[in-house]
Amino acid sequence: MFTALALAHLLGILLAVFALLSVRFEGTRRSVRPWRLFVPTILVLLCSLALLGDFNARGKEVWLIGFLLGIPFGVARAFWLRLRTDHAARLVRMSPVRDGFFVAVTATALAAIELAMTLETGGGNKAMFAAAVALCAGYLGGRAAITRMRAGTAVHLDMK
Repeated sequence: MFTALALAHLLGILLAVFALLSVRFEGTRRSVRPWRLFVPTILVLLCSLALLGDFNARGKEVWLIGFLLGIPFGVARAFWLRLRTDHAARLVRMSPVRDGFFVAVTATALAAIELAMTLETGGGNKAMFAAAVALCAGYLGGRAAITRMRAGTAVHLDMK
């Protein structure tokens, strides 16, 4: 039978899958509202918190370090993205990229591995897997923040 920890990990997988679905627009040339850039970040961040389970001191420290280590990589990646912005319609279009999708797939895979380990051994290594997923969330968050900042100052182009 599922324990409370296994149910929390199952919730983490569900959140990671929703993050995977919410990042699909990056591979296409679809225009989105700027707030949509942050949806995968929030979902992956919630997934990492669900994997963390209980909030002991070591788990919080490792989780925070993982999150903070991911931010600079996302920031660096955001400066390489090509953007198109329609200020009147409040739309942003990124060049077709796949890194957000791969990061969301990684978060989903890590959550699934942690659930399998929890079901197999009863414990798993919550702090390390939560920190790895938090690293993914930091990457997506840093990239979304800089992309949003750059979209506010980008040259206006009309989009449909």
